[in-house]
Amino acid sequence: MDKPKKSKNKNSFKVSKPANNITVSHKWTVIVVILSFVLSVAFSSVTSTIMDELAVGWAFFVLFSIILVNIVFDIVGTAVATAEETPFHSLASRKVKGAAQSVKIIRHAPQIANMCNDVIGDIAGIISGASTAIIVTQMVSIFKINGVMLSLVLTGFVGALTIGGKAFSKGVAMQNCNYIVFLLGKCFYYIQKLNPLKGSKKRK
Repeated sequence: MDKPKKSKNKNSFKVSKPANNITVSHKWTVIVVILSFVLSVAFSSVTSTIMDELAVGWAFFVLFSIILVNIVFDIVGTAVATAEETPFHSLASRKVKGAAQSVKIIRHAPQIANMCNDVIGDIAGIISGASTAIIVTQMVSIFKINGVMLSLVLTGFVGALTIGGKAFSKGVAMQNCNYIVFLLGKCFYYIQKLNPLKGSKKRK
């Protein structure tokens, strides 16, 4: 007797992997854990020391600057993670400045996105939280107001501003991902041109 043919499940399907040359490094995971710890401690200590010496107005300025940095790096990280490599190949073949660097950026997207979105983003979040606490302490001391209510309102405001800014930045980054990566590639191109060690290596 013939063996009954196995019926194919109509709902079963395979999703092909994306066509990219992204590099995944497990060493980066170890490096980024250590780097995050060191940077978090360092920046938190420096920020706390600086914020203690500032007037309330300048303290707010520093706080909003930290939030802005968080949002800007979130734009860069999202753009790098969503950019397409293909358009840059033709630009690189025509020796367009920054095109080759853009390809390298995209191929290291996991590391760069992790650095921008997670490392810098989380550190900025920690620092903004510490800064908020210092501002609350200063305002309670100066204006003699309810510290609990002020802390709740200010913490909520900072959280809403950060999350709202990132929500807006995600759309901007994804719509302009290739352009943002190209700008980043141009920056790396000019940094490499200014590197004095590069010229000395070529002479050797």
